[in-house]
Amino acid sequence: MHKFIFTLLLPVIGVAQQKSFNIQGTAPATKNGCKVYLNYQIDGKLLSDSTVVKNGQFNFKGSVNELSYARMVFDHENKGSYWVLNIGDRSYFYLANETYQVAIKDSLKKATFSGAPTQKAYASYLSKIGGGFMNIIDSANQEMSAAEPSAVPAIRKKYDDKFAAMRDKEKIFIKGNPNSYFSIVALTDVSNSAPMSEVEPLFNSLGEKVRNTTPGREMKARIVATHTIQVGLAAPDFEQPDVNGKPVKLSDFRGKYVLVDFWASWCHPCREENPNLKKAYGELKDKGLEVLAVSLDDKQTRNAWIKAIETDGLPWIHVSDLKGWQNQVAVLYGIRAVPQNYLVDPAGKIVAQNLRGPELSTKLAAFIH
Repeated sequence: MHKFIFTLLLPVIGVAQQKSFNIQGTAPATKNGCKVYLNYQIDGKLLSDSTVVKNGQFNFKGSVNELSYARMVFDHENKGSYWVLNIGDRSYFYLANETYQVAIKDSLKKATFSGAPTQKAYASYLSKIGGGFMNIIDSANQEMSAAEPSAVPAIRKKYDDKFAAMRDKEKIFIKGNPNSYFSIVALTDVSNSAPMSEVEPLFNSLGEKVRNTTPGREMKARIVATHTIQVGLAAPDFEQPDVNGKPVKLSDFRGKYVLVDFWASWCHPCREENPNLKKAYGELKDKGLEVLAVSLDDKQTRNAWIKAIETDGLPWIHVSDLKGWQNQVAVLYGIRAVPQNYLVDPAGKIVAQNLRGPELSTKLAAFIH
């Protein structure tokens, strides 16, 4: 057991031991000319790279400041990234500043990864929890796509049970490996189904280095939000720039009811909800309602954010720091999905949350007279 824990400690401290990563890939000569894509994140920003197989080889180089969950995709038919990133031949792994050897025989999904201690540790972690999230998702999608509609409920139940079993194993792993980076990975998944009252003590049991990783800090913020972002409590103040770069504070609207609306241009349910919000805003703005929309768009989708405001005709105030899911207000409020909103009264207290639907005007009018 101690040997296993030591192996899994490597990813926590290993990123700083080498200044860059080097992915050295090999593939059959018949794959010459095929494109390979790599996606990973640094400080919440999605980075993309691509290369072409030449003389049976391909290579990626770069650097990360912390372990990054990465996706590599092999485009066998050069269909283009749009088609292959989510349904193509792909592999998920954790990227550190290490040297990886990737040997492809027939597919990337079945390729051999070697050389990097992080990958060895990740493979060991997956074996402990029974395969991992994406393996279950891929198997479920494959089975459902070939099934008759009548069989779908049973298939969904089968894979829901697999997820439940995996999360039980993740909890065991967390308790046995408090200093492993993969314990915060496991806890992040556990938190998708478990209440924060169960997540918080597991988080507190982790080592300091693990709690201070990026996913550790995000989990801490979510835990804090469960205690501070509640109906009946004061809404934490915040400041973010509007579409013109002018700073806007929540406290600027003290004396009014403010619906703090978390959304994004790429969020279809958000866009579908906008007509309901427009109707409510039109009926209640003269009675003291303001809408402060916080977008989870990032720098790459800034233009889409501006266009969505114009296309949907949204006349209220819009702000964003363009950091995507790492938006500081979203982190402060523990936002894990959009759309989501909080109604703040004239004194700055949260009085309702997640008000939406065709009855939104009526729901808001119950507060705003």
